[in-house]
Amino acid sequence: MKKPAIRTTMFVILALTFLLAACSTTDKASTNAAAQPAASSKAAATANPEDKVIHHVMSDAGFNGEIVKILKAELAKDGYTLDYVIVNDIIQPNKIVNDGQADTNSFQHEAYFDQFVKDQGLKNISRAFYTTFTPSGLYSKKYKSFKDVPDGAIIGIPVDPANNGRALFMLRDLGLLKLKDGVDVIHATLKDITDNPHKYKFKEVDQLMLQRTLDDVDVGFLFAGTAVQIGYKPKQDALALETGKDLPYKGIVAVNNKLIGTPKVKALQKAYESQAIKDFYKEKYGDAIESLESLNK
Repeated sequence: MKKPAIRTTMFVILALTFLLAACSTTDKASTNAAAQPAASSKAAATANPEDKVIHHVMSDAGFNGEIVKILKAELAKDGYTLDYVIVNDIIQPNKIVNDGQADTNSFQHEAYFDQFVKDQGLKNISRAFYTTFTPSGLYSKKYKSFKDVPDGAIIGIPVDPANNGRALFMLRDLGLLKLKDGVDVIHATLKDITDNPHKYKFKEVDQLMLQRTLDDVDVGFLFAGTAVQIGYKPKQDALALETGKDLPYKGIVAVNNKLIGTPKVKALQKAYESQAIKDFYKEKYGDAIESLESLNK
């Protein structure tokens, strides 16, 4: 799906903002160094304000943008400033971090990240740590069960390769269609359907449009965070819901390779794993969100 021109402008502004901030900090550091020529390099590094600023890109999808105030407060406890931007794009955040215009991002699961990095040939970005797992589901504003969904129904599914197969696997597991033997969920597409007895029709859309598309289809795929935001209780309202901790859809924070293992990233991970974040998830999303803190040990 072609992205609106306004998004391109937004990311140019974002890039310039980060770069100008860095230049400004560098100028200040240079001035300070000139004023105090006897200062050691270690002291200068410690005095650099940028060492305590984390440039972070977050998506407005799901609950990413909702936790930013909590992250900011938790990081402040350790002396860090969260310089963040919330965007409505799933293409540019990885490129921005890869190019060094931002330090980190959070908006994606590992399967999407791995596929995107491979497809785009990105070399300077890696997974920093895991965050959460949220089971996606199939929902409907018209029907309460697949028993009520008629033959020929239109089903909305994500168009991106990393998520396309999730809806198909749920339908397969319910016995509503068959897929090619041996295909895995990350690579499954409509071309892998070998039997569609109910003659379902599929509408592939950008994942950020799934919520809006729900009005135009009989059944639609939703991420758990989005489903809860619009009033659904996943374990009660989904016509089908993903199960299993082995699914490759673990939420992550990605980082520019130059920052791997640095105090900045460790501080950000600590903030994501804080009790304040866990309490927020529990209060607003109930049991729809599972912490993956144990995988970071």
